[in-house]
Amino acid sequence: MLTTLTRTVLPLALACALLGGCSSAATSSSVADGAAGSNGKVTTDTGAVPAQTTRTTSGSVLPQTPVIDSQQIIRSATMTVVVPDENQAATRLRAIASAHGGVVTTENVVSGGEKSFYATSTIVISVPADQLDVALTDIAAVGEVTLRTIESTDVTAKVADVDSRITTMRASIARMQDLLTRAGSVTEIAQVENELTTRESDLESLLAQQKALAQRVAQSPITVTLTRVAVVEPTPVPETGFLAGLTAGWHALKAFSIGLLTVVGALLPFLAVIALVGAPVVWLVRRRRTAAAKASKPWSGSPDETTTH
Repeated sequence: MLTTLTRTVLPLALACALLGGCSSAATSSSVADGAAGSNGKVTTDTGAVPAQTTRTTSGSVLPQTPVIDSQQIIRSATMTVVVPDENQAATRLRAIASAHGGVVTTENVVSGGEKSFYATSTIVISVPADQLDVALTDIAAVGEVTLRTIESTDVTAKVADVDSRITTMRASIARMQDLLTRAGSVTEIAQVENELTTRESDLESLLAQQKALAQRVAQSPITVTLTRVAVVEPTPVPETGFLAGLTAGWHALKAFSIGLLTVVGALLPFLAVIALVGAPVVWLVRRRRTAAAKASKPWSGSPDETTTH
């Protein structure tokens, strides 16, 4: 009985001891890893995506491009819409932009007159990126869409690069500020301040790039070109026959009469002047000719008339 109990219990006790030893080793390893992390050799951040780093031969850590957990996409669209009235279409586009949380950034509307049939109007609206597709659907209802293009650009790497450079620049500024507090001579202070000013300027430039990229990712511009269709009248079919010839002849007679009257009307002022100047001249010429003719005619009087005188 005792031998059977020994054979049964002893192996179980040995197995429990072995399991306990393995568990202790794993716990010790976890504690050691945690201690190493607390000493600065291994760092983790459960609340953010860790950045990739490279350790130099001197032991310093150089930050590299951080890991971005989402794609950064810049989207834009272009549309050409045929509308009957540019002003009404522009009003509807403003309403669409406002309904989707966007704004009109550029507006050049041409309306009125015959030139509007051939001129184009341009309106650029900016909407949130997640509202781009819905806004394009609403814009398509304004008129007849003849062209629609959507462009997408992946700027994930560029955003990560700018973020990494900002982090590095801020660390560099902090070091320069620490050196400024420990600088002794005036020359050292001037050199450190010069370097600090340069780094602060670079940081402002990087922050401006970061803001511009964020705005371009968050907002999507839509360039809408509005055009009008000119009314093209159908080509008339030529008429033939007697009535067609009579109509053509009547039109030709009217055109000839109008042309003749136009010429007469243009010459009438000149004829009036010529008549006013020429009539006295003609009268004098005729009178002289009459007088000359009477003087050259031979006298044929009677004898009685000679005696009387």
